[in-house]
Amino acid sequence: MSQNIVSISLTGDDLTAIRGMLAGLEEKLKAMVELTAAQRLELVKMGPTSESFVRQSLATLEQDPDILPRSFNLEEMQRDLRALDELRPIFSRLRQLGGRAADTERALSSDLYSAALAAYRFAKAAEGSAVADELVEHGSERFAATGKRNPAPEKTPD
Repeated sequence: MSQNIVSISLTGDDLTAIRGMLAGLEEKLKAMVELTAAQRLELVKMGPTSESFVRQSLATLEQDPDILPRSFNLEEMQRDLRALDELRPIFSRLRQLGGRAADTERALSSDLYSAALAAYRFAKAAEGSAVADELVEHGSERFAATGKRNPAPEKTPD
């Protein structure tokens, strides 16, 4: 096997521990939301400039909260900002971990597919073995639709 981007081996205990940690994370972060695509499009986005405006607005409003109507929930705004500040580093780590998980899955899949292709090429060269013949048959089924195409028939002038 010539390609081996990643080599990982976990014990049953490792997998059980990881599943337990993930369950714990899901439990602790159960207040997180999952938005629909439409909801994501409808939300206003807070970039760095907008975040500065939000922080300045909150600081100003805290100086004289009586200027706000009763329907305005200043405490919720304060909680949201505190939650954002506390969770942002955690979300960053989760994104990094998710990216590494996706990369590892892709690398493992690529390693496996590359190995299977190499084995298929070896099996095609090694005639006479029942195992090689079976592997060639599996490969032939897999690549049947990707073989050489017949050219489109030429149109004859009328």
